Amino acid sequence: MSPRASAARRWLRGTLVVLAVAVAVHVLSVWALPRLIMGRVFAGAASLAGPTGVALPPRATGASRTIVMPSPDLLYAACVVDLARGPVRITADPRIDGYWSIALYSSTSDNWFAVNDRQADGKPVDLVVAERGAARGGATPAGARRLESPSRRGLVLMRVLAAGPPEAWAQAEAARRTLACTTLPR
Repeated sequence: MSPRASAARRWLRGTLVVLAVAVAVHVLSVWALPRLIMGRVFAGAASLAGPTGVALPPRATGASRTIVMPSPDLLYAACVVDLARGPVRITADPRIDGYWSIALYSSTSDNWFAVNDRQADGKPVDLVVAERGAARGGATPAGARRLESPSRRGLVLMRVLAAGPPEAWAQAEAARRTLACTTLPR
């Protein structure tokens, strides 16, 4: 084999190795990174959760970084959903004039459901989240909307706008405290 052919083969082999490593790193990053991030989020929310299972973190400041780029004009409430124990009922009745939202995230950080003040049109939120493809099992309470989660674990994040005078902050605080996440019997 000529020196030129040998060099070409080494170059091709090296290129293929670099390409294979790059593809492997990319695939692992795309698959693993969201799961690692959400694992930390679940642990943080669980550590802040009170007896109701809902975490009510303190008001965001310029130094806050428990979530990415928190808004100092929003109050947050969160709970970790673990459907291994059964469906979870999520309820909230913010009764506030102004913006609020409730978003559901999968274990890979995908936002798969959201409802806000305009969509709720002044009505309370009543959701039952179950595993996708799981047997229906258990009755869905009257008036509740049943949703199928794309993952067994997830996060519920409520945001309430609290900009303005102290009364607005007090109303927003009361609104975020209406969030409840309860595991239902199977």
